[in-house]
Amino acid sequence: MEMDSLEVHVVDTVDEEEDEDTVEDSDDACDRQHLAAEDISPQDLTAESRLCLARSGLRSLPAQLLSGPRLTVLDIRDNLLTELPNDIWRLKGLQEMRLDRNALRELPDGLVQLHDLHTLSAAQNRITTLPAGLLGHMEALRSLTLNSNLLEAAAVSAAAQKPIRENGNSNEGDGIESLGPLSHVDLRGNSLSGSIVLADYGALTSLDVGFNKVQSLDLAALEQLRRLHCASNELRHLALSGRSLEVLVATNNKLQMVQVEPPPSKLQELDLSRNELTMMPSWLVECRGLSSIDVSHNQLTSLPEVVFLLPHLHTLQAGHNSIRLLPTIQNSSLSLQILRLQSNVLAALPPHLLNSCTRLVELNLSSNRLMVILDDSGGQLKSLRRMLASNNQLGDAALRQIARIPNLKSLHLAHNRIAQIPEICIDSWSDLHELVLSGNQLTSLPESITNLRKLQVLRVHSNQIRSCPVVNQMLSLKVLDLSHNRLEHVDLARLAPPGLQCLDISCNFRLHVDPSHFNQYRSKRAMSLVDTSGQNRSCLPMSPYHEAAALELPWTLGFAEAGAWSRFPISQLRIPAFCNTEALLGIFEGSGSSGPEVSKLLAQSVPRLLLEERTLPETAHEYMKYTILSAHRELRQKGQLSGANAVMCHISRPSPTKPYTLRVASVGPQGVLLARIGGSCARLTKSAPHSEPNRILGQSSEFPLVIPDPFVTEVVLGETDQFLIGASEKFWDFVPEEEAVREVSVTLGTARGSKEANTAAKRLVDLAQGYGCNSPISVLVLSLLGEGLRPSSQSVRVVSPAEAFVTQARSSPSGQSAEDDPGLEHFSSASSSHSVPLSRFAALPGFSDMGGDAEDELTDTGSYGANSAGPEQLRCWEYMLEKNSRVLFDRDLQAMRPTLPRVGKIGSDISSTKGSMRNRIAYAGHNAAYFGSLQRLLPTLTKDTSRKSPAFIRAPSAEMLQYVPEEDFGEIDPLQCSRMQRYWGVATTEL
Repeated sequence: MEMDSLEVHVVDTVDEEEDEDTVEDSDDACDRQHLAAEDISPQDLTAESRLCLARSGLRSLPAQLLSGPRLTVLDIRDNLLTELPNDIWRLKGLQEMRLDRNALRELPDGLVQLHDLHTLSAAQNRITTLPAGLLGHMEALRSLTLNSNLLEAAAVSAAAQKPIRENGNSNEGDGIESLGPLSHVDLRGNSLSGSIVLADYGALTSLDVGFNKVQSLDLAALEQLRRLHCASNELRHLALSGRSLEVLVATNNKLQMVQVEPPPSKLQELDLSRNELTMMPSWLVECRGLSSIDVSHNQLTSLPEVVFLLPHLHTLQAGHNSIRLLPTIQNSSLSLQILRLQSNVLAALPPHLLNSCTRLVELNLSSNRLMVILDDSGGQLKSLRRMLASNNQLGDAALRQIARIPNLKSLHLAHNRIAQIPEICIDSWSDLHELVLSGNQLTSLPESITNLRKLQVLRVHSNQIRSCPVVNQMLSLKVLDLSHNRLEHVDLARLAPPGLQCLDISCNFRLHVDPSHFNQYRSKRAMSLVDTSGQNRSCLPMSPYHEAAALELPWTLGFAEAGAWSRFPISQLRIPAFCNTEALLGIFEGSGSSGPEVSKLLAQSVPRLLLEERTLPETAHEYMKYTILSAHRELRQKGQLSGANAVMCHISRPSPTKPYTLRVASVGPQGVLLARIGGSCARLTKSAPHSEPNRILGQSSEFPLVIPDPFVTEVVLGETDQFLIGASEKFWDFVPEEEAVREVSVTLGTARGSKEANTAAKRLVDLAQGYGCNSPISVLVLSLLGEGLRPSSQSVRVVSPAEAFVTQARSSPSGQSAEDDPGLEHFSSASSSHSVPLSRFAALPGFSDMGGDAEDELTDTGSYGANSAGPEQLRCWEYMLEKNSRVLFDRDLQAMRPTLPRVGKIGSDISSTKGSMRNRIAYAGHNAAYFGSLQRLLPTLTKDTSRKSPAFIRAPSAEMLQYVPEEDFGEIDPLQCSRMQRYWGVATTEL
């Protein structure tokens, strides 16, 4: 399919400097000191003291510590301790002990003799057992923190045993005094399961048993309990005392009701989202102090009037239910400030409901069946700042009613039936910062839209707009999305104000470009140009022929991004014609102040690293795993303190007669879904509730507490596979998996070309933002052509490296620039690699069959000016590439040609070097992926060639690797340990 589209990406060129200062944890009990055992003086142990040995590299507790009976606080967090001495009881005066983030497997029995200890914290270890009677014997213990360990219910039950008196009887009936003043217990993220009943610990005020597998929890006897967190279990039964209850968080369970007796009159926060509730709890009528309710993602069909009338309720979240009716409210002034009712089946709002919400600041009504939001007699809702009503049936009349809201700052009305923007709207919305009208029926934008002086984001893609007004005087405008319209002519001087950071005019089929406009404007601003139509190539000084056009690959790629445009922390990797016949995709999401730089570095490095890892015979079968580990090593100094989540997808096949295989490697909570004909879908990455925060890329200074061990999935693709969805972490927090699959299915329909794939990705971004997502998000949609995935009995012609040397009309072997950005998701499990059986595919409601032919994506790039490290990171919306792959590849190829032997001579294969780090060539620079392709594809590269490599080829330095003792790797396979040491033990200083 030929596509007429042109995109301009306008970027600022001011680099932003990083602040590399180290930020210490704010909850330290004392200043962190890196003390060795010999640094502990006798004075430290004789006087009453607080000793901090955090992050000191300790593998055992120094013996001289036990001679300090006056020690009151001992902080030995973030070390390498595997056990504590049993004579720890000699520290008689110890009151507080912190053992977090070590490698402890058990706590010694001597702890029960520390009668003055009131705080014990041993989070993020490997503890499986506790001393018998621990809780009963420690009479002063008030706070116990054991989250993120391996404790089972039997171990906790043994620790909770009552002390035995001298006559052999337990302290039955002695009350809470005999069991101590224990008030805070944190068992989050362990292996608790079954039924838990707590009756003896009446002093307990705070309990956290979230992220376990508990089926029943009975706490009715704990009358002092104020805070309960039991999210992400398998709860079907929950019984509580409401006498002191203030906070209840029980999200992501299987609850149909919650028993609370007496009613919780002091309750302030209630979160019962992601359960199986069919009606609201009856005891809510007594919760006069309740300020926040979240019952989203349940099975509710209505909301009672009593909920709206609670005097202090400011947040009500009831989205993703089946609510058809809302109560009629007569009260003229409700306390609600945030009302979220997205993804329900509301056909209309009750009269005067919104007029009664005089304090309303945010209203979310996206994905309902509304034709009208405000009635004609309504007020102005002067306090409303944010309205989200995408994916409804709103028309021009509804838009004129919304014009009565004078102080709006953010308005999302995407995917409705709006045909024009009335002038009254422009006059009323003087404070508007964000306007999203994508997916409507607009044919033009009013000239007066330039009067919106504060407007920063204007997204009107997927309409029928033929021309755009002069917006170059809108000084606040940063994002302008006019893609997927019917634009015929553009003038950059009139379309790009000075502060614009992202302009998207791709996929406009009638667009023709005047070369003089680009020549004039590119001298003022750095920008990237992509022409996917082929008809505008004469306007672009550098626009190579793209090999993917001739390869007829059985997939097309669509992508979209949105979020904060100043420092976008997510980078995508998009190479749909990787090595001519494969696909390589990814999403990399950085964190911290160096997040944007870390994600971009990962995106640039992965193509080269994957090609290198596939040449190593001993680990070639696990090349996805070692590509991620190599990427972790590549971060070096940038990855010491900043972490990153990543997901990488690679589609390949060993020969044309073999089926395609999809491999997914992930570290973090991003998600990848594979949809099949018939409404089935499989998640190929770990889901967020099961993520492990200690499995991320980067943060090498935290090794071995933080490791980059990836979760790898492998699927053989067939004719029934339809499309692949990959998205960053925050996207899945707002959009359910089944809804994402359904939306893509509807958008792609039967015409699965590159335009439809991009439209599907944009629609998913619109959906997430319509549901309230303010965070940066990134989405990839790969549409698969079922028949094209079928193995072929005929040979397939692939462009050879020899042709690339002499043919000037072709681009690089990999088809795209190595600068394309990446992405990724979830952490690895103990078994880091597996294949997905058909049983993993579960039927999804509302998923329709698709068929038809797919067209290949044609992408030609041109680059002008330098890249900017600031706003250029946004790279929102389609077809934005930073480098001209053709020019850079041909330039380096010319430099490389004199050193290459003639094609056809017999030589040793580069893969015959047995994977040695010394014999392997590592290519650096912007086009590393291309030369990695040559290394794999050219059988004529010899060892002699590597000795005569040009300046841009260098071998990896051994100084970049740091070997870690074998015992630090726990239960790692010994056969893989030597390679693991090279990747996980990354040096913490730049060498």
